[in-house]
Amino acid sequence: MTAIDLQAKAKQLVRTRCEVGIGRAIADSFIIGRRNLIRLSRQPAVITGVLVFPIVFLTAFLLAFERSMAAQNIDYIQYLVPIITLQAMFFTAMNSASNLAGDIDTGMLQRCRAMPISRAAVLGGLLIAYLVRAIVTLAILLPVAYLYGFRFQSGMFSVIGYILLTLFFTTVAVTGYALLALGLKKPDLVQSLVIVPYAPFLLLSSGFSPAENFPNWLQPFVVSQPVSHVAAALRALADGDPLLIPLLWSVAWLTVLLGGFGWTAIWLYRRIS
Repeated sequence: MTAIDLQAKAKQLVRTRCEVGIGRAIADSFIIGRRNLIRLSRQPAVITGVLVFPIVFLTAFLLAFERSMAAQNIDYIQYLVPIITLQAMFFTAMNSASNLAGDIDTGMLQRCRAMPISRAAVLGGLLIAYLVRAIVTLAILLPVAYLYGFRFQSGMFSVIGYILLTLFFTTVAVTGYALLALGLKKPDLVQSLVIVPYAPFLLLSSGFSPAENFPNWLQPFVVSQPVSHVAAALRALADGDPLLIPLLWSVAWLTVLLGGFGWTAIWLYRRIS
């Protein structure tokens, strides 16, 4: 076969390959997601993070603060589990940023760009893998919380709603951390800065303690920030409390953040590729 024949064959393959469309994007995302899951299964730190960290934090906070919260008439296990759930999702998203930065650093992202796959597959595969990790984390955390006394008061509806809202939060967190990885690119730099979003939004929320326990000048931020709203919605789902207002606030926050993070991450991905 001559060089002209090879060039003609290559042009024919380029014309016939299909990289667009929702169906192709979903199929390719599952392929990349499977690759990411295999990678995660070979990282002992990830397995430890899924199996151990949520239970350790749940136990530690419960032992440290249950008595003091009881003095405020708060059933702390019911109050605590939603924020421990969100903390575990933060850790999931942090790991996604580190692995994405590693793919950028090794050139894997550029190789994916050169292959005949959907442009959405890299970010879609990242989301799929880490949503699977989030489901595994929930499957471990919630039964342990049940042993500690945590209960869903409204039956199966509250369980399903709790899981779906948690996965929505995870989608937003992974997308936001993907934006961080695409912007910084270097794995060491990403690993050193993943704590920056975590500290203010998780620790300065009403998840671990009611907002009135914070200084007066800090309470407006604690009450209005998105993690507080999502934790309140998860708590309402578990306790059977009025759900509409916290759910609307949390869904509104998460939708706005997902739109902003997603658009910017796609823009950065196109530039880096």
